[in-house]
Amino acid sequence: NRDLIGKMKKGSYLVNTARGKIVEREAIVDALKKQHLAGYAGDVWYPQPAPADHPWRTMPNHAMTPHYSGTTLDAQRRYAAGVKDILLRSFEGRALEPQDVIVQGGKLAAQYDQNAKHTALPEQKGGDKAGRLTV
Repeated sequence: NRDLIGKMKKGSYLVNTARGKIVEREAIVDALKKQHLAGYAGDVWYPQPAPADHPWRTMPNHAMTPHYSGTTLDAQRRYAAGVKDILLRSFEGRALEPQDVIVQGGKLAAQYDQNAKHTALPEQKGGDKAGRLTV
């Protein structure tokens, strides 16, 4: 809550691996905007699925990850490989793969926008990108 966050050292990072509901979402937003917290990371939204106007969608310095508790080890390896690729591309200044971009320019990326006209990408070598949607 706001009181507990206020007792944290300025510039701290809050990592929530439990439940989104255990933190006051507005207290997190305010602490980040006022730069009391340097960042917030979590793996569960509250409520879930988060509504379009959820304040965590636009707050600064945060990261949300998929909820891992119900995934297989193989799936976790794929997550790790995907995250590694995204980070390396970011650090090296290279563009992300289109399927890795969820929000672009403050709006839902075209491949995830249900109102956009979608076409499947042609199957590529290895077939790992076959069936992905793009505009």
